[in-house]
Amino acid sequence: MVRFALAGILCAGLVTACSHKADGSDIAFETHSYRCENGEQLEVKYATPEDGPSMATLSYDGKLVPMHQEPAASGALYVADRGQPGYRWHTKGDSGILSLQDIGGESEKTLLKDCVSE
Repeated sequence: MVRFALAGILCAGLVTACSHKADGSDIAFETHSYRCENGEQLEVKYATPEDGPSMATLSYDGKLVPMHQEPAASGALYVADRGQPGYRWHTKGDSGILSLQDIGGESEKTLLKDCVSE
C-alpha cells in the first residue's frame, strides 16, 4: 500500500491527474489545490483505486499527512493514518474543512475552513 501511495505522490506531482496500473487494477491520481478562508492554500493529492477506499495525502504546517477514507454522513472524510496526529479532511463538493481531533476523540479543533478547490 505504501508503494501505491508513493507512486501517487510522484505521479500527482507531475500532472494533476494520471492513472497507474497496480497488480491488475487501476488507481487514479488527482491533485487539487484549495484556497481557504484565511487565504492559506492547501494541496491535496488523492489516490482512488478501482476497487477499495480512496486515500489522500495533504501538506499542512510543514508536515506531509497520509490519510485514508472513512465513511461519512455526506461528502468524503479522510482521517490521518496511524502515527500521525488526528487530522481530518472532510470534503463535500468543491469545498473542505481541515480539523484536528484530540486522541480521545472528544473534541475537534478547526484548522482551516471554507477551503474551495481552485
